[in-house]
Amino acid sequence: MKRLSPRSSLQSAFSLHHALLLLLIATVISLVFNLSLPLDSVLLAATPSTPTAPFATTITVDTSEDLESGSLTKTCTYNQGALFVAAGDGCTLRRALLEASARPQADRPIAIQFNLANNDPNANLEVIGTWTLPVDNALPKLKTDTILDINGQVTIDGSTQPGGRTDGPKIIIATNDFSLEVESEGNIIRNLAFKGGGVIFLKENNNTVTDIWMGLSDDGESIVFRTPAQPQRLAGGGIQVASDNNVVQDNTIAGAFTSGINVDGGSNNLIQNNQIGTRADGTVPTVPASAQCLRSFSLDPQNWYGGWGIALTGSNNQILNNRIAGLHILQSANDTPPMAIEIFGTGHEVRENIIGRDSAGSDVGVCGQGIKVSGSNTQIIDNLIIKSRAGFEDDEETAILASDSSPTFGQITVRGNLVEDGPGNVYRFGPGISAVLRTFNPAKITNINGINLTGTAGDASPCPNCLIDIYRDDSDAIGETLAHLGSTTADADGNFSFILDDPLPPTMGIRTSSTTQAAGIIGSFGAGTTSKVSKLFLPLGAVTVTGPITGDIDNSYAFTITVTPPSTTTPLSYTVTATDADPLTLNNSNSTVVVATYKWNQPGMKEIKVTVNNDLGTVTSSHPITITGTIPDPENPDPENPESGLYLPLIER
Repeated sequence: MKRLSPRSSLQSAFSLHHALLLLLIATVISLVFNLSLPLDSVLLAATPSTPTAPFATTITVDTSEDLESGSLTKTCTYNQGALFVAAGDGCTLRRALLEASARPQADRPIAIQFNLANNDPNANLEVIGTWTLPVDNALPKLKTDTILDINGQVTIDGSTQPGGRTDGPKIIIATNDFSLEVESEGNIIRNLAFKGGGVIFLKENNNTVTDIWMGLSDDGESIVFRTPAQPQRLAGGGIQVASDNNVVQDNTIAGAFTSGINVDGGSNNLIQNNQIGTRADGTVPTVPASAQCLRSFSLDPQNWYGGWGIALTGSNNQILNNRIAGLHILQSANDTPPMAIEIFGTGHEVRENIIGRDSAGSDVGVCGQGIKVSGSNTQIIDNLIIKSRAGFEDDEETAILASDSSPTFGQITVRGNLVEDGPGNVYRFGPGISAVLRTFNPAKITNINGINLTGTAGDASPCPNCLIDIYRDDSDAIGETLAHLGSTTADADGNFSFILDDPLPPTMGIRTSSTTQAAGIIGSFGAGTTSKVSKLFLPLGAVTVTGPITGDIDNSYAFTITVTPPSTTTPLSYTVTATDADPLTLNNSNSTVVVATYKWNQPGMKEIKVTVNNDLGTVTSSHPITITGTIPDPENPDPENPESGLYLPLIER
């Protein structure tokens, strides 16, 4: 046999490809002229779908109508005695689901694909390039022909529809508040839009739901309420998971009446890269400040009702890289506002989620708790939470709240999370948490010298070998963690040091948290237990004394002592001395403004000197005053003013 050269092989392959291409063109031209079809329709119909698996069976939905929606026997192509019969008037989504459930294991994997005509009666209803499939009765459950083998292996893929748009799902299912229930394993549901209520309910393991829109209009720009006359029902919808090892990713869910994604008792599920509460592109419309998060059952057209976020129970689930923004519902004043992430169970990982910031970078917030956690052994790591709000029933106004009265609560690790413009604190504990953890003080900073930090364990809270996380925050009244600067490990005595990349900007300070690396450091809690986030460690800037610079004998004068910045680390210790008066010290003050009152019965130059200390340093200042007047005759004193150099104590304000 003669071996062809590479050049000859290439020429042969090219000739064969060229011949096939000419044959395809000739076929298309023949169809156009003989059948009088538009050329673009022929090309779309001739475009093959690209399967992602070697399917044994392909079922092709070719009509949008829900024909004989009450039938439990009509399939698309499958016959099985008197149980199932192939309909001759079209393959509907209902019939495709019923057939996929009825076929035996030998016919799997199964692909449910779409090939709806351009002139289908439900094509292009609201958006060009889409086909809407109305659902008139409850959909068949996606299951198998036997309960002994629940290996489903059905892929429902809306992208198999030829033609159509490329910037969103082509196939839109108008659910009429009916759900798609999955009672078999190994299925894939993707590239579809659901509107009109109902949920995707994963009751068995190892399923995948990806690239789904739920609750949105066909163009992905607004929320479609399932019952327009009852807007408090919102869009319904959502993905419910009551099984294990499922993947829910790259979906957009808006207006969910309950949790947009709810893992209810399942384990080892992966929930990642979803958008909850937003439009299809991840943005949230601008809402006037006066309308944001109002608790009312009255629909406000200028508002955005993004619904609820993510809830999970079970064990060892992962919540990764999701964007949750614009959460809001129609509610009474006493209803719990929608939480972004609510956690029960054990062993979960909640990492790198973005809460409150949309895909355009707008800080739109959420109307409820950022993250609320119960259970044990859960890691909450490197999440971003912006403009979250606390629920009315919680005592602690905090972006991340641990709230649990169970004796099994513990080992909640909270590290690296950034919180901005929150309800007041970063991470705190509800009243049901043991006092030993609620009152445990995180590491404190004892010195800030340029880029060098040193510190030790919190007061009355020894933390040997603990992990210390360092955060930067500004000096406003809201507790935040605007940047995670890094972490270090304390020594056996709780002492530590840390080197900043750059000196702190003016009015910026440091917050810390401490995470144990052994059991029994914080009461009986195990390793991996994180303390609350500390107060702000902010060096003293200056102290000023303001008051009159002249006065008369025997008159009282007030002098205001002000420490800046106002959020400097407290407590503060004040030492005040004045000419012809005894010194006074005020310790452990939480006020940065105090007042001292003096009067003198001797004329002359007087001076008030103030020294203020906190954990990080000392500042001083002074103020002069000239006292004038006539000294009374010693032999004839004024009986109403017998004292001189009277000092009135500091008054906190």
